[in-house]
Amino acid sequence: MNDNSILENRSCGDIGNFKTNIYVPTYIIVFIFGFIENVFCIFVFLRLYKKKTAFSVVMANLAISDLLFVCTLPWRVYYYYDSYHYWHFPNYLCVFLTYALYFNMYCSIYFLTLMSILRYFAVVHPIKGLKYRSVKNVQIICIAIWLFVGLTAIPFLAIRNKKNQCFELSGWIGSMEIKIIFAMDLVSLVLGFIIPFFIFTGCYILIVRTLLTSKANHLRQTTSRRKAIARIIGVMVIFITGFPIYHIVRTIYIAKLFPAGNISNVSCPVGKAAVATLCRAMMNPCLDPILYYFAAETFRDKVRSTIKNVFKGFPAPIQQT
Repeated sequence: MNDNSILENRSCGDIGNFKTNIYVPTYIIVFIFGFIENVFCIFVFLRLYKKKTAFSVVMANLAISDLLFVCTLPWRVYYYYDSYHYWHFPNYLCVFLTYALYFNMYCSIYFLTLMSILRYFAVVHPIKGLKYRSVKNVQIICIAIWLFVGLTAIPFLAIRNKKNQCFELSGWIGSMEIKIIFAMDLVSLVLGFIIPFFIFTGCYILIVRTLLTSKANHLRQTTSRRKAIARIIGVMVIFITGFPIYHIVRTIYIAKLFPAGNISNVSCPVGKAAVATLCRAMMNPCLDPILYYFAAETFRDKVRSTIKNVFKGFPAPIQQT
């Protein structure tokens, strides 16, 4: 489970090169774009918003989580770029980087789920939901998410790696250790994915139903609702194409280890799928800012005005006659 580690085996060829070819460019792209995008988003949320809203508080927390995670990616690039995949740094740093991956992943899932709940109350129960959407309550919930995910991700610190390597499980795992890993996967699958996934999906389905069934008074309102539905679909696509596939493949991967604990039992397609789906899940720090743009009208306005002000600073081109 530790970064979907895969043992070299005859049927799969040089899996190390495959991971290098997939991980290195993905991590570089996510680091560059994720860093720039999330620094800009944090600037927008903390400096340009004149008044905090429940939605902006959640988005700011998600951006901070994504920014902290992308700052760990250079270490991964350095490790996988080395053809020998030799870990030159202290083991505690490797353990921390593994912890950071899952900490960010589940913080992202919970913050995205909280955003869907806030949107649900805003659209489906605009009056009754006011007390649940106060800035103070949302700030408390965000702090609770940081603490809950931080504490529940602690077991990931106990996973052993190969000697002098990182993000690689030992070739042979003891029966007790594989049972612990399997249990960790099931707990994180239920608490970290299945429950948030159904809440997230259910909220947006109810929002779309409300938008479709409510009467529009004029053409502009109808167009606005169509755009809102299109944005919701975009948000759901970003969420569903990332985390669900990764969790399904990860569970299949770990199930192949159980009960013998021999990583060579994992088939080549499953191993490579684990690498690919992890990369997709790790792209979310780049995709979340797009989600903000789709989901929050105020954020779109701030981005547009910022870009417009930047281009105002450039001198106009001189027309030649």
